[in-house]
Amino acid sequence: MSEPKQKPTKKWIWTLLFVLINIAVVAATAINEFSGGAQGSAALVFTKSALLYLACCFLCLVVVFLAESTKYWLMMRSLGEKPSFRIAFETAALGKYYDCITPSGAGGQPFQILWLHRHGYSSGGSSAMTITGFITMQAGFILLALGVFITWRSVELEAIRYTAYFGLLLFSLIPVLLASFSFMPDTVKKIISAAIRLGARLKLVKKPEETTEKLIGMLDSYHQSFSVIAKDKLTLVCLLLLSLIYRVALCSLPFFVLKMFGAQVSFIRIFATTVYLYASIALVPTPGNAGAAEGAFYLVFSAMKSDGVFWAMLIWRLFSFYSFILVGAGVYAVNALQKRRRKGGESA
Repeated sequence: MSEPKQKPTKKWIWTLLFVLINIAVVAATAINEFSGGAQGSAALVFTKSALLYLACCFLCLVVVFLAESTKYWLMMRSLGEKPSFRIAFETAALGKYYDCITPSGAGGQPFQILWLHRHGYSSGGSSAMTITGFITMQAGFILLALGVFITWRSVELEAIRYTAYFGLLLFSLIPVLLASFSFMPDTVKKIISAAIRLGARLKLVKKPEETTEKLIGMLDSYHQSFSVIAKDKLTLVCLLLLSLIYRVALCSLPFFVLKMFGAQVSFIRIFATTVYLYASIALVPTPGNAGAAEGAFYLVFSAMKSDGVFWAMLIWRLFSFYSFILVGAGVYAVNALQKRRRKGGESA
């Protein structure tokens, strides 16, 4: 007897909740910004300087997609698979697309594996490329954040700094567990089992045995996939470097956006603050950290007394979040049109 299909009601409720949270945060910041004639309500004037900084924003976005696409192209070569920069770009773009529309970015990796396999790449190679891309991206942000935390401790809001420390600690769990699992798997299994049993006693974890089995299985799968490419040390170093470039480009966006409005701010200060901001919201489960990202950006950058903070927040999210959705949707549209043309040519 087949199991009944799960109704999508719960999924739609969560989606609606995420949308409402996003709208509420944007509306709250707008009300706070424009009530009382706050200085941040300054309008954007498209001077030559503003257009130059706008071009820099587009350049950052190009670097982001180029870095992530190059990672997949390098991994294709390393695994002896057919290297295709187009497929590499599509995989990167659609991965970001699903990261942005699913809670906690959980949909990106599974779809990337499916997309690569659908285009003729082996199951093992598809998993290895996707998992390695994910792990090196996390490692790149951890390295960048640690560097910023050590060299720059001046943050406008003290709460953001400590929240960022805690966020990075939790964000680092999977890479640290994976690294430890490679060297002492039995010890890691015991630690995970003990931690989950403790969580069950505190009523924080349901079905501890099943949870333990799933987590250890995930780590084992990650380890097997990652170790395939990790044998090629030069490629691994290049992947980490490209992940750093990706993160630097993404964290540079707020500076160029604020400069579009004539804000008198320094690059290093805005860049470091942005890294703290990303670390502080890293584990917010909404798609693309929606709601938390807008709120954190507004709180931090309005404390700097910069002009046009509200509009800068919207433009920043356009480049750092909605652009990924637009590009991913564009990839879908192009592939759908090409598929339709091929079917039309075959039937002719």
